[in-house]
Amino acid sequence: MALPVLQTPEFETTIPSTGKTIYFRPFLVKEEKILLMALQGNEPSEMVHAVKRVLDSCVSSSEFDVDALAMFDLEYLFLQLRAKSVGEVIDLKLRHRQSDCEHATDVSINLEDVKVQFEHKDNHKIQINDNVGIVLKYPTINQSQVIDSRATFSSVLEFIAGCVDVVYDSERVYEDFSNDEVVQFLESLSAQQFASIRDFFSQMPKLSHVVEWQCEQCGETESIKLEGLSNFFM
Repeated sequence: MALPVLQTPEFETTIPSTGKTIYFRPFLVKEEKILLMALQGNEPSEMVHAVKRVLDSCVSSSEFDVDALAMFDLEYLFLQLRAKSVGEVIDLKLRHRQSDCEHATDVSINLEDVKVQFEHKDNHKIQINDNVGIVLKYPTINQSQVIDSRATFSSVLEFIAGCVDVVYDSERVYEDFSNDEVVQFLESLSAQQFASIRDFFSQMPKLSHVVEWQCEQCGETESIKLEGLSNFFM
């Protein structure tokens, strides 16, 4: 005789970068196993891959494409998924960063309070000069993973080129171009013009949350900023 099939609730949330509504169920033991294995591996790329697999399984929206998400979208959606699967509150033990007091204080974080921080919401359009400008899009998860501290300038240009959505001038809009053509366009910019493009990436939205607490033993007030998938994954 077949065993009973358990029903799981469905929740909704919005993708921060697009505002689109998606529907998801909590992750199950089989998906939690994937996350725990990635956590044991302690490799950022494994963590991202595990979160992508779990989101792909748990999101029921037909148009959802996990590979099209920006990194901060992925981080936010994972936090929403974790909150509905395990609980909205995370309990931590936090110590002073620089103090003679070594006491660990119990601190609780409500995941509902953690938001994506948009410093500049309308900075996709970069005006290069009086006539020419570009429209940038946020890099996807796969694009973000390609760039690291060992990246060369050529690979950085390739990365930026992949994020150029539209080029325009006073006469027309260019939407059909190759990556090589965009790289050549970027190479023709002055250092000041290129800096305005770099600012777009340095000011990209981030999932971050400042936690403040008072040490139970010495009474000193401390704070720590949690940011990125690795902090919240742990």
